[in-house]
Amino acid sequence: MEALMKKNLSLLFLSLLAAAVLSAQFGRTVQPTLVPHQILLDIINEASGDMALQNEILIAGVNRNRPPEEYANGYFEPPFLIEKLREYGITDARIIDLPTRTPKTWDAISAELWIVKPTLRKIADLDEVPACLSSGSSDADVTAELVYVGPGYQEKYYEGKDVKGKIVLVNGYPGGARSLAVDKNGAVGLIGYGSSHPEFDPDQVGWGGIRGEEKDKPTFAFMVSTRQGDELRDLLERGTKVEVRAVVKAQMVPYKEQMVEALIKGSELPDEELVFTAHLYEGYAKQGANDDISGCVALLETARVLNKLVADGKIPPLRRSVRFLFIPEISGTIAYLKMHPEVGKKFFANINEDMVGEALAKNRSYFCLVQTPWSLPSYLNDVIRCFVDWTEETQRYDGGATLLPIWSPTGTRDPFTAVIDTHSGGSDHIVFVDGGVRVPAVMFICWPDMWYHSSGDTPDKSDSTQLKRVVFLSAASAVCLAGAGPAEAEKIIAEVAGRSLARLGQDRVRAERRLRDAATADVHGAFKEAQNILSQGFVREAETLGSTRFFIKADKRLGGLLQTHLMAVEACRLPFAKALEEAYRARCQKDGLKPRRVVLSAEEARLSKVVPVRTEKMTGPLDLMAYYTAIQDAAVRPIFAKIGAIEGEIRNFIDGRRSIRQVRDAVAAEAAFMNVPLPTLEDVENFVKILEKFGYVKFAER
Repeated sequence: MEALMKKNLSLLFLSLLAAAVLSAQFGRTVQPTLVPHQILLDIINEASGDMALQNEILIAGVNRNRPPEEYANGYFEPPFLIEKLREYGITDARIIDLPTRTPKTWDAISAELWIVKPTLRKIADLDEVPACLSSGSSDADVTAELVYVGPGYQEKYYEGKDVKGKIVLVNGYPGGARSLAVDKNGAVGLIGYGSSHPEFDPDQVGWGGIRGEEKDKPTFAFMVSTRQGDELRDLLERGTKVEVRAVVKAQMVPYKEQMVEALIKGSELPDEELVFTAHLYEGYAKQGANDDISGCVALLETARVLNKLVADGKIPPLRRSVRFLFIPEISGTIAYLKMHPEVGKKFFANINEDMVGEALAKNRSYFCLVQTPWSLPSYLNDVIRCFVDWTEETQRYDGGATLLPIWSPTGTRDPFTAVIDTHSGGSDHIVFVDGGVRVPAVMFICWPDMWYHSSGDTPDKSDSTQLKRVVFLSAASAVCLAGAGPAEAEKIIAEVAGRSLARLGQDRVRAERRLRDAATADVHGAFKEAQNILSQGFVREAETLGSTRFFIKADKRLGGLLQTHLMAVEACRLPFAKALEEAYRARCQKDGLKPRRVVLSAEEARLSKVVPVRTEKMTGPLDLMAYYTAIQDAAVRPIFAKIGAIEGEIRNFIDGRRSIRQVRDAVAAEAAFMNVPLPTLEDVENFVKILEKFGYVKFAER
């Protein structure tokens, strides 16, 4: 017995020792941020992910086919938002009717798809799954044989097949097959099956569209799930003759283009505005709970939290104004800025929230902070990253607990898995960062999304805990940015300065890696590109730090502090350049090469003298629909294909000062961090010539 007790005591001692070691090794404390800790606690305690999720369910609880009356008289969503905003004490809110882009819009009335042979079975019904009918479909009542054409977007898929007068089954979205299947080969309709992640959920029905031009033949297209599509394909591949009946009623109706705006007015600097955006419509015909009603309800809850905390005296009145815009995606933001240029001039930063509410683990997703592009370096990235990093750190499990749980009563206990991402497009923030507007903008988004643009985008995929965390991030960022005075500005400058040095270190690593990984034949060119990466990095960080002047204004002490940090950044330039040169010499020695002095080529010298200048057409908010329609010219596509990933940044770097060579160098350095091919000087020149052709730029000579 005594021996057993000694053994148990020994085991207990070892367990306690192990726990002590682990605690010492992994024990963490809550780190400070740019906002006092008590204010963070007040935001956490006030923010309700459950209230946000309830609003999401009330707005987008089910996929629904919008009744025709809404198009004519106004949509369901704006009055709901106005009612909630007023319930939350925010009275400065209104519905705005925007100019419509076309006289009429498409509206589905009813649609059914049946198998009639070999057995009678209904496979799609608009009343059950509104996603089943592709936008742009025309009236039909057709019974026809079904023919499988694979993806259907190339001639080879139709070889040896007669589809005239028949309905084609497309493995993918029908829009890409319409031209060949219907217009060229005479099919009467299409059935597509595809979605963003069929491997994850084979029963989701993807959103499809077949909008054509007036010259195109009227047709229809149904979307079915991957499981249904595979079943139909299997029947056909076994030699079974399949006939289907499609019945469609649709119409073109006059419509409204509507949005909602709300304002919390600043107490000292009301004409400086932080603007939050979330799109209320993903097109009017189809709605998504996560995309993007989740962003809208997060903004609603953020507005409520800010208003309540100020009213309760837990945070001081915000010095600057905070505006909330609930808009039609991208087109609504453009229209609003064109309608109200006097308001747009007040915006100093934008936080765009798109698809923010989904449960991260359930969706195999990450919360992503998409930063401003290199064409618009800003303190904004670092301010918000400070809160994202803090949230990720505090929500990690540590011995079965978290440092400071941000959980909702009905939500998950998922970790907050966050990614700090380079700039990408696809949502309303691109309107703000465009070179004709130049308002620093970031995006909150959960990505990837397993039910993106499909019938599966419903509130059961959302998480009240995730919504609470997003509201916390939004409110904390607003308190910092809209509330910053001299003391807060000093913290912001220090935060940006520290992170600037870290980014320059990353630039150096990337530059030296490019040199190290180059093939022997490419070493000299790689050194030139590596030098450019370093050089552009210092330009970027000087501009990033310089952007804090927005908060400094005429404060000489803060101005002197900023200058000290700028000098510290610049002091890194020479040693970084020397280290890269030494790496180049070492690489040349290793490969038996003679080092070369970097000089401009004849083409670089020529294009250093050519400066693209924006015309009025590319000044202010860019009409993206007209722009992308213009560049669909067949001769343009091969050029566009080479620079597609960075096309927007080529435009954004055009400022009337940079030459074509300087634009190329700026974009190339950014592309090195995007894992896309670096654009050549010829690529950029050809693209800028396209912009000139369509009247977006003119050329000036130096």
